[in-house]
Amino acid sequence: MLKKLSFIVVSTILLSACSSWSDYIPFIGGSKSVINLEQNKIDQKSYAVAYQATVQTYTGRVSEDYLVDDFARGANDWLMGRVSLLLEQIRQNLYSEKGVETKTFAYYSGVIFAGDLQSNFSRLNVNCWSNIDRASLSQGIYDAMLDLRGNKVRSENDEYLVKGSEQLLNVCQSEPTKKPTKATKKTSIKNPNQVVKNKNVSWIGFFE
Repeated sequence: MLKKLSFIVVSTILLSACSSWSDYIPFIGGSKSVINLEQNKIDQKSYAVAYQATVQTYTGRVSEDYLVDDFARGANDWLMGRVSLLLEQIRQNLYSEKGVETKTFAYYSGVIFAGDLQSNFSRLNVNCWSNIDRASLSQGIYDAMLDLRGNKVRSENDEYLVKGSEQLLNVCQSEPTKKPTKATKKTSIKNPNQVVKNKNVSWIGFFE
C-alpha cells in the first residue's frame, strides 16, 4: 500500500512538472466570494487606488457573463505571492495565437493586471509599495470588477475614493521620484489588462 501511495505521489509531481503553464492555477474554482473584508479592516488608500485603476482600465470591457471571480482570484493570488510564474511568461502565453480556455484567460488577466498595478507604485516613490495593504488592494479590484459587471460603478467624485486617493498621495509622493519617460506617439498597448498611463486613461493622474 505504501509503495502504491509513493508511486502516486511521485507520478503526480512528475505530471505537474510537465504540465503547461495554463494548468498552473493554484486557487481557481469554487463559488465562495474571493475576498470580503470587513469595513474596519480595509485600508482606504489602497482600496481607493485599486478601485479607480480597475474602473479606468476595464470600463466597457466587462460583460454580464465576465468571469469576475476568476479574474479577482488571479489578482489576489498575485498580490498574496501565490503565483510563481514570471509575469512576462504569463503575458506571452496568454496572448499567443494558440488561445487559452476562458477561465484560464480570466484568471491570468487578473494576475497580469495586479502585477502591472504593483509595479506602478514605484513610480510614485520607491517605498510606496511598503505602505500598501495587499488585501485591501485585492478587495478594491474585486469590488470594481463586480460593479463594472453590474453597471453600478461608483462616481469618480465618491468621497471615500477621493479621500483614499489623497491619503495615498500624502504617503507616496513625500519623496518625489523621476518621472517615467513618456511613450512616443507610435507606442501602442496590445495588452488590454495593462494599466494605461496616457492622459485619457490614467491611474487617477498619479503617473502623468
